Amino acid sequence: MVRPAAQSRPAPARTIFVTTAGGAPWRLLDPCAMDVDWRVIAAHLAKLCRFGGAASSHYSVAQHSIVVAEQLPPHLRLYGLLHDAHEAVIGDITSPVAAALAALAGRTALLALKDLQDVAIHQAAGLPWPPPEESARIIHEADMRALATEWRDLMPAGVPCPVPARPLSARIKPWSWSLAEERFRAALDTHLPAHLRRPA
Repeated sequence: MVRPAAQSRPAPARTIFVTTAGGAPWRLLDPCAMDVDWRVIAAHLAKLCRFGGAASSHYSVAQHSIVVAEQLPPHLRLYGLLHDAHEAVIGDITSPVAAALAALAGRTALLALKDLQDVAIHQAAGLPWPPPEESARIIHEADMRALATEWRDLMPAGVPCPVPARPLSARIKPWSWSLAEERFRAALDTHLPAHLRRPA
C-alpha cells in the first residue's frame, strides 16, 4: 500500500542554524545583530576560498574583501569590507552555481537568504542595508575590478574573465588564511565605529 506523502512543514526559524568557529549558533532564518561576533566573521572569511577552490592558491574571501575596500573612498570602506560578509555563514556560492539555482528555482530564495544575513551584519556595523544606490554602484564596480584582477592572477591561463572590468595594476599575492584573518580584523578595527567593536 502506498502511503500519501507527508506534507512538508517549514522548520521553525530557531532550529535552522550553523555552528560558528566561536561555538555559537547562527540562526540563518532569524539572524540578529547582537549575534555578530567580528572575530568569527574574520575567521570564517579567511578560511573560505574564492572561486570554489579553483584558484591556483588558497585565496580567501577576507583578502578579496580588503582588495575591494581599499579601492573605495573612506566613507564606503566598511561597506566594501563587509560586502561578502554573509558568506561567513552561508558560504561562497559562486556565480555559476547561483545562476544554476536561479534557472532551477528562481532567484528569490537565495537572495532572501543573503539579505537576511546582510541586514543583521550591517546593523551590527551601524550601516543601513541596502546601501544607497550610488554607493552600491561604486562598491559593485570595485568588486568587479577585484574579480578581474583575481582572474588574471589566480585562475587558469587562457580562460576568459567572465566580467569586462579592467584589472588593477597591482598583482594579487595570496595571503595565508591566518594572515588574511589578522588583516581583516585590523581593517575592522580601522573602519568600525569604536562603540561597535567587540573585545578581542
